[in-house]
Amino acid sequence: MKQKNLKWIIISYYIMTEDRLKNYIKTLELGTTCEEFLNNNKSILEKIANDPDFIYELKIHHALSNNKRFLMMKILEIKPMCTCALAKLFDTTDGAITHHLKILEEAGLIIGKKQGYYTIYYSKESLIEQISI
Repeated sequence: MKQKNLKWIIISYYIMTEDRLKNYIKTLELGTTCEEFLNNNKSILEKIANDPDFIYELKIHHALSNNKRFLMMKILEIKPMCTCALAKLFDTTDGAITHHLKILEEAGLIIGKKQGYYTIYYSKESLIEQISI
């Protein structure tokens, strides 16, 4: 019984969505058919999704969308640190910190420099400031 009702809810939602799209096209995209509208906008979507600048920007947004990574980034802007120091600071494991640092590094936001046994992580901005001083 419940599954039958769910099916009708889904069908009703689909019809409502189609009607809303048709009304939008009639109102704001005058002289365009639904098929033309979808084809034009799908090509715009594909162009954006395949743009290297978009992909780079997406990596940055993904890297900073996590609270811990955002905080790590802010800390590394102030003071370079190694994985073990960040793990103690965040009260978590080295492995968890390494995972977050890898995402930040892949996004080009931080740089890890090997110093003996340790890898010290710097925000890219703070490293540029140190080099230029």
